[in-house]
Amino acid sequence: MNKTTLHYIYDPLCGWCYGASPLIEVANAHSNIVLELHGGGMLTGASRLHMNSQFREHIQQSDKRIAAMTGQLFGDDYLKMLREPNLVLDSAPPLLAILAANKQGHAFAMLKASQHAHYVSGRHISDPNVLSEIAKEISLNIQQYQQDYAQQKATTLDEHIHHSRQLLTQSGASGFPTLLIKQENKWRRVPLQNYLGDVDQWQQFLDSLVTAND
Repeated sequence: MNKTTLHYIYDPLCGWCYGASPLIEVANAHSNIVLELHGGGMLTGASRLHMNSQFREHIQQSDKRIAAMTGQLFGDDYLKMLREPNLVLDSAPPLLAILAANKQGHAFAMLKASQHAHYVSGRHISDPNVLSEIAKEISLNIQQYQQDYAQQKATTLDEHIHHSRQLLTQSGASGFPTLLIKQENKWRRVPLQNYLGDVDQWQQFLDSLVTAND
């Protein structure tokens, strides 16, 4: 059976991407699926989020909806972090970490660990030092990781984000998370939102998608 490629457009600081992460994990583990990650850079550059009371309230209300729909845990330490003065959320460092981890074949592991660090443990994944700690925790070669992180920072991140956003536009989608499959030279959106919180039905859907795409 030919493997089916799914293209995942995400951001590591997107709450709905965290909500969908159990579904993405199932897709990544599927024996007949190749998952390609495309970081959209939701909170990068001029769009970095400088936390204030208005943003905090919006995020907390959104997180409550996500938790109710998906069963995903938002930890107490995460809620404490949101109340820190002068908190800035920047997607660029975790995206760089994921690109660097990809050089060792562990992009998804870095994404998953970063999401858990942020949303459960309240760790500052916009801090490169925290990301290096996470890289060690998932058993990456830390010297190679740090070299690759620096190289990605110098050469690749802007291009990667630009490509991801182009893909989003070409598919007719507009937000994160978006999961795509290319069929007959056209992009088709895979309906992640229909399966939030229902891993078993999602597994069945993926099995049928792979069979139909073979």
